[in-house]
Amino acid sequence: MGHTLNAYEDGSEVVIDVVRHPEGFDIRDVGTSRPTLDRWTVDLTAGKLREDRLDDRVQEFPRLNSRYSGRPYRYGYTAAVELYAPPAGPGDTRPDEGFSNALLKHDLLRGTSEAHEFGRYGAVSEGVFVPAGSPTAEDDGYVMAYVFDPERGATDLVLLSALDFTGEPIARIHLPVRVPLGLHGSWVPGDEREVPRYALAG
Repeated sequence: MGHTLNAYEDGSEVVIDVVRHPEGFDIRDVGTSRPTLDRWTVDLTAGKLREDRLDDRVQEFPRLNSRYSGRPYRYGYTAAVELYAPPAGPGDTRPDEGFSNALLKHDLLRGTSEAHEFGRYGAVSEGVFVPAGSPTAEDDGYVMAYVFDPERGATDLVLLSALDFTGEPIARIHLPVRVPLGLHGSWVPGDEREVPRYALAG
């Protein structure tokens, strides 16, 4: 098992959404183990567990609107991870789409997902959900992440609208240096008199 997206009680069942690795993996190349987003439903009365595949694309670093942690929820966000290992050259058998490097938005109610692509040689770290000031829906907010821009040789801080996930970024802040890919990030709202802050640890 990799990281947990969320878990909550549903009557006599416990629902646990996780990134599942079929086997052990090398942390330097997470994508080689082909982790997927799965749901484990534990029936406490029958003493049984059911496993369902939510999305079979290679992904890791799941996040959600933290206001829904431990509660029933609809949306989750993950990072496509096959590009965490760079192309090995002409003999590399992984398909081109494996190098698109994207953030994924999952609608767990409808069983659908959307991808925001950052280009074959871009590299995106874990996305962090930031709620809007007065949100009207669970996904009313932004997803922010560090994205390496190979043309500049530096990193951008990119903000996506969670409501228009595949649309153009709301903002792209050009940083003067490359920020190494990392995990995990957290949104820390500041005092109302301050500008909210983005804290990165890991």
